[in-house]
Amino acid sequence: MIEITITKNDANQRFDRFLRKYFENAPLSVIQKNIRKKNFKINGKRAKADTYIYEDDLIAMYISDENYNKWLTKTDFKPTDFNLDIVFEDKNIIIMDKESGLLTHSTSKADYGNNLVDYMLSYLYKTNQVDKSDKTFNPAVVNRLDRNTAGLIIGAKNANALRSLNKAMRDNKIDKYYLTIVKGEITEKFTIDTTIRKNESKNKVKSAGNGSRIITHFRPLETNGKYTLLECELITGKTHQIRFSLAKNNTPIIGDRKYGDKSTNKLVNDKFKINNQILLAYKVHFNDIKNLEYLKDRTYESHKINEILNLKEKIFSL
Repeated sequence: MIEITITKNDANQRFDRFLRKYFENAPLSVIQKNIRKKNFKINGKRAKADTYIYEDDLIAMYISDENYNKWLTKTDFKPTDFNLDIVFEDKNIIIMDKESGLLTHSTSKADYGNNLVDYMLSYLYKTNQVDKSDKTFNPAVVNRLDRNTAGLIIGAKNANALRSLNKAMRDNKIDKYYLTIVKGEITEKFTIDTTIRKNESKNKVKSAGNGSRIITHFRPLETNGKYTLLECELITGKTHQIRFSLAKNNTPIIGDRKYGDKSTNKLVNDKFKINNQILLAYKVHFNDIKNLEYLKDRTYESHKINEILNLKEKIFSL
């Protein structure tokens, strides 16, 4: 008999779904057969396929060590096996290029196993980059993006790196740049410095005199008079900060369904099937960070920059 304890990362999902991820090399038919044969128990009770597992549940597996290792072991993992596009990684950090449409974190039970953080955790644990005996730390990300915003997210592989990166984010030691395409002509640099409050029920922000301060610098890269390719530098990091700021400036992001221009959005959707905000977290630059000094002056860029530039060519042709 083999016993394992369910960790926070594997909790809150159906038992059969857990087994399919846990036993990477086992065919689904083998997993189903062993469940039917009552070869698994959860906290001493027979495990069924649709039984939900929770943190600290004890799983007893009445299978041979040979089968356990055969089904579990895989040594040729690649980041793409976990839906990860990795821009850079070392023993301390991992920088990932998130797809538009993918959540950064789970927001409900339905999202477990289908978000960037879970992909990252699976990759790091199954490639033995994290000490599984450490019960006090899980790898984590230090920035997040909206579901339909693509681009760079920074993760920490160990507790020291996580503390250093979180402090660096608070102290503005990591410069974060975005690319977007907006309606309207912009020819000069400008800054939006204002205060906002979030309406949780609508998942939308609005101006508020006593709200949270947001600061964003904007720099036009190219314009055709009707639309502008824009670089955005985050100084603060609040929900929908760039999207709200550009709408407030009367130069809304193309495709933004919450803050954008409806007629423009309809036009680009009809022409090019663009139905979400064109916004890419395209570049991060590291300044001097305690315990991660080797990252100083390093810059990393998204692999998706050409996608934005190709969209710019299409939209500028309208």
